[in-house]
Amino acid sequence: MSNRLACVGLVLALANCAARRPQLRPPELVTTVQQMAQTDRMAAIAYVESAIAADPKSADRPWAMVQAGEQRRLAGDTAMSRRWFEQAATEYPGHPLNEVARLGMAVIDAETSLSGNTLAMLQLGGDRGVPDTLNADRYRILALVAQREGSATGKTRDLVRKAVAYAASDSAVEARVRASLLSDDRSTPVEVAVSAPPVSEEQRAVERARQALARGEHAAVITDGQRFAELWPESEYAREMSYMVLRAEAGDPSHPGRVGVLLPRSGPYGPVGEQLKQVIELANDRLGGQLDLIWFDTGSEEVDVVAGAEALVLEHGCMALLGPILKDHVMPAAETAQAMGVTMLALSQSQDPTAAGPYVYRGFLPLGVQVEALLEHAMTTLGLQRFAVLYPDSSYGQTTRDLFATGVEKRGGMVVRVESYDPAATDFLQPAQRLGQKDYEARKAEFWKLKRDAIKADPKADTSKMMLPPIIDFEAIFLPDSWRRVALVASSLAYEEFPVGDFQPYRDAEPVALFGLNGWNDARIVEAGGTYVQDATFVDTFLVSSSREPVQRFVADYQTAFGRPPGVIDALTWDAVHLLSGAVIAGGTDRDAVRAELSMSRLDPPVAGGKGFGEDREVDRDLLVLTIDGEAITPWLPPEEPEPEP
Repeated sequence: MSNRLACVGLVLALANCAARRPQLRPPELVTTVQQMAQTDRMAAIAYVESAIAADPKSADRPWAMVQAGEQRRLAGDTAMSRRWFEQAATEYPGHPLNEVARLGMAVIDAETSLSGNTLAMLQLGGDRGVPDTLNADRYRILALVAQREGSATGKTRDLVRKAVAYAASDSAVEARVRASLLSDDRSTPVEVAVSAPPVSEEQRAVERARQALARGEHAAVITDGQRFAELWPESEYAREMSYMVLRAEAGDPSHPGRVGVLLPRSGPYGPVGEQLKQVIELANDRLGGQLDLIWFDTGSEEVDVVAGAEALVLEHGCMALLGPILKDHVMPAAETAQAMGVTMLALSQSQDPTAAGPYVYRGFLPLGVQVEALLEHAMTTLGLQRFAVLYPDSSYGQTTRDLFATGVEKRGGMVVRVESYDPAATDFLQPAQRLGQKDYEARKAEFWKLKRDAIKADPKADTSKMMLPPIIDFEAIFLPDSWRRVALVASSLAYEEFPVGDFQPYRDAEPVALFGLNGWNDARIVEAGGTYVQDATFVDTFLVSSSREPVQRFVADYQTAFGRPPGVIDALTWDAVHLLSGAVIAGGTDRDAVRAELSMSRLDPPVAGGKGFGEDREVDRDLLVLTIDGEAITPWLPPEEPEPEP
């Protein structure tokens, strides 16, 4: 009788709460945690629990506690989850989230034992302020209860629909809800026992090792790792487990502020590596020398970049890795950093290092981002639809060619001509002729007619130097190359009578626009390309002549230090060091904390257009559309509208 009265009392209390429930507007912290959890739940947990510890008086604290409880629950740590929910309910008895915290405890309890009070909490608690994932499991449980009790089909279906709708916010929860509630046709409820999602022994072993390593229990990690290798030698976690064992055997050295830098210091790319080393050291110096930089030379052809990354972490105790820059090194280094559980900030615009996993970020400007920005300008702003591509036959040229062609097609345009050239060449007349379809044998009749017409117009005309005009069935040419070769290619196009830049081979020739990427961004292209590159357009994230004060401060500082103006890669590296430095210092000796801090790092203001990282762990940048105007590279501006005639 007393239990029944208690249950009735709970029902009345919940009803009263629902009647006076205020509007709940989650703070930004909630959105940040939920977004992080989509790709790395452990990083989300580290972030929110750090926020709770950092400010005991914050107005966001009850929200943070509820999120900590929910993310722990979804990670399978129900004991810690319940403690967070219970703490929130105890510390904030009058807060609107008190009911949400008690609902969290009820969902955890329902997975093992469904009492009357627990069921009443699930049935009558409100939805506002409740994380979607918590609502999804709550309605999943209620749907299963309704089915077992023989409730009306309509009620059961309604509960199923709610569970599925709320579960859409998280792929793991959605999979669990659909597996529990829906049959093969994904519409008919089925009877499944109320239970937590299955976790394999293999996964439990990995999680135990992670937690033991975090607690410094190295002997336990070594023992668990050896047993894991015997039981699951082909596991997808095998490499991670082996690195945890190596870290434990080495005493898991962790030196706060220490960063390993992977750059070529010798070999053909040595000069580039030395230039970036200077930028990194200058940036660190201006930050007060916070970072302890350990260098690894990736310049030799025989270098093992994996061994280098391992040494930086296992021997030197680096808290994060910066680099590498070479395309052949970036993926092996990224996969190693991910397996070791160490944050890496790659300095490469090629490959896709972030695909290695949540520990890997990129600080440079990906080629795909540049191509998309260029196409947005060319096709949306200018309305161009037909393009030609003239590219160097290298991995860079092939990649940009494919990105450009795919992007044009997606936007409804057409690439009508594609030609390549030897990147080591200095004469580009033949590629220009092929682009213009100047096949003298195939167009022999046309060529002879041109000569006859010239002699007819002027009997003394010298036709020995006449050439076929190019066939131009496109509006623009995409030239993905460095500024030096672009200048040579543009002059070859002009020689073959393409109307490029300010050059007009004949009266009323329709200009053909030239487009490129940030390899063009060097002031020397203006003089080298001359009239042939005027009005050409390219994209980048940094302009050395920018009037923005932070850019000019950086340019002046760099110029004073090195006696030359900075380039694009200098600006990108400068910002990358600033982003990484704050995360490494804030993370201390906790590598997971370093990763969480980097995901939240912000630059205000940046010099290369990117304030922080997006969900894809690429820097969110505002790209500039630049053009060559007279004697300078300037931001592109739309042409002025002509004044109407009186």
